[in-house]
Amino acid sequence: MSKIIDITDKLAFDENPVIKIRDVELEINTEAENMIKIMALTSETPGAKEIVEMCRLVFTEESVEKLKALQLKFNDYVDVVMTAIGVASGSYDESESGE
Repeated sequence: MSKIIDITDKLAFDENPVIKIRDVELEINTEAENMIKIMALTSETPGAKEIVEMCRLVFTEESVEKLKALQLKFNDYVDVVMTAIGVASGSYDESESGE
């Protein structure tokens, strides 16, 4: 019989990270399929269309609506989306946060 290695304890099935802007919490969708799609969109310099698509992929539907309600400036919107992608991919440096 082949060796079985159980990695269940290393996986976070139920936990999606959240980023906070003022009092608004935005849940990040970290499903692997979404992250692969985002990686394909970020292989080149993303334009406005790609940024909107990445936002739709990286946030839950509820969080996308909350983000729209914030009415951010374009550069801030891009910063939020790129930060969420960094958090989801594990490349975000927490020392860069505002806290």
